[in-house]
Amino acid sequence: MSYKSLSTASLRRLGVMVLFSATLAACGGGGSDPAPTATPAPNTNTPPPPPAVNNGTTSTGTGAFGVLGTANERVAFVPAGTTVLPIVLESKTAGTKVNASTQAAVSQPGVTFSFSIDACSVDSNDLKAICIGYNSNKVAILNLATFATSLKVSDITAVEFASGAPNTFNSYSGGSCILCGVSADVGKQRFVLGGTGGYRVFSYSNTTTATAVFNVPVGENFALLPQAAGISYIVAPEYDPAAGNRKLRMINLENNKSYVWTKSTDNLTDLGADANNFQYSDVDAAAVDLSTGMVVLSTESSADMMLIDFKQASFNETSLTFAAPHTIKKPLSSVSRQTDVSISTKDSLLLTHGEFTGDVGVMQLPLASGTAGAFPANSNTLGVFSLNDAALTTARSACAATAGSSYSFSGKGDPHGLSLFTGLDVSQKGLIIDSSNSCAAIVDLKGLSTAARKTTAGSESQIDTSAAAFAPLVKFVKLQ
Repeated sequence: MSYKSLSTASLRRLGVMVLFSATLAACGGGGSDPAPTATPAPNTNTPPPPPAVNNGTTSTGTGAFGVLGTANERVAFVPAGTTVLPIVLESKTAGTKVNASTQAAVSQPGVTFSFSIDACSVDSNDLKAICIGYNSNKVAILNLATFATSLKVSDITAVEFASGAPNTFNSYSGGSCILCGVSADVGKQRFVLGGTGGYRVFSYSNTTTATAVFNVPVGENFALLPQAAGISYIVAPEYDPAAGNRKLRMINLENNKSYVWTKSTDNLTDLGADANNFQYSDVDAAAVDLSTGMVVLSTESSADMMLIDFKQASFNETSLTFAAPHTIKKPLSSVSRQTDVSISTKDSLLLTHGEFTGDVGVMQLPLASGTAGAFPANSNTLGVFSLNDAALTTARSACAATAGSSYSFSGKGDPHGLSLFTGLDVSQKGLIIDSSNSCAAIVDLKGLSTAARKTTAGSESQIDTSAAAFAPLVKFVKLQ
């Protein structure tokens, strides 16, 4: 985990792994998981089909920003110091801009809070945005109901409050945070925070008191599987290697129970020889497929991905464990590390990104769960390219400081500058924001997942950027 306040030299360590600090241990490190502070509901672990909800902009992996989807616009909510900037990415009306209305005449109006904002999650179903800062235990909730049609910043009402998390820090390899991630449970009118003291669940209707607290270790970038009419789960991987005993927890938000995977994410006996990178590296992030329940974990130091078929999970209510088949996906050839992960809301497309670089990857995940405890057959592998590729020079010029000057894309560290949304043309799109929150790359996930690869030995994982079909799949938008 690397935070913008730290020097580049302290951003990563690739060889020596550092244990959680005492503050993270206070979240609950060893032994059995403590009980949550909520009354358990009956458990079935087999949810019915969810109703239709507006989840086209749902990001199940936590990151820096979220996207609001309405009938006519796609609007990103981007942190900028103590301000959150709503920025129109797509509109049915050409040239649409956010309207400052009665606010002071500034080039980019936003909503300002008493603390610095690092990450926002957006719920397009209930028209809310929830924002946090790494150095504060405060939460800000933005009501977007009127703004969604007016696009007037003055129509956004907001409230901020203390989350109840202790004002101490969880420590990771390159930094620390009080609140480390936020995700909306779309369709349930609630959201989840992860940080010091574990995971906290809040309802939109009662934002001052958590409805449940799970005092378990909080990994660097957790995920959330929202299921509007069924069971929503927190996907909670532990961060550091733990001598072959690092856990993945799936927290059931309906019965308030934490289930531990029967395998460990740093144990070669459990996972097989292909999991060598997972044994020795930190688990950097998680994402989960809304369509299939497939969980994806990334590492700090490679482009290897662990896939877990959670839809086939079987639960033991006595031991509070679950079993589920898994596989390890390795690149076909040498690839830079891909720490950030997010999955499209349909078509099961994985988007990845390497922190502090312009390196991006796309992979078609299995379109269905497996059967009889077997992982689904799937030969697809990650295809990668650089946003700084020469084929994109003209497109990148949209983000240049001045007309005619050059621009080089350098991605964010933590929180991850990665999100996704269903475009107005109904295609699945990835959104990657640079380290200064000044430029966004919008990529066509389906097109990139089927794009031609290079055929030279040692480059089989590289997308062929010289192909005429490649450049139209990526565009750049200047944010500020």
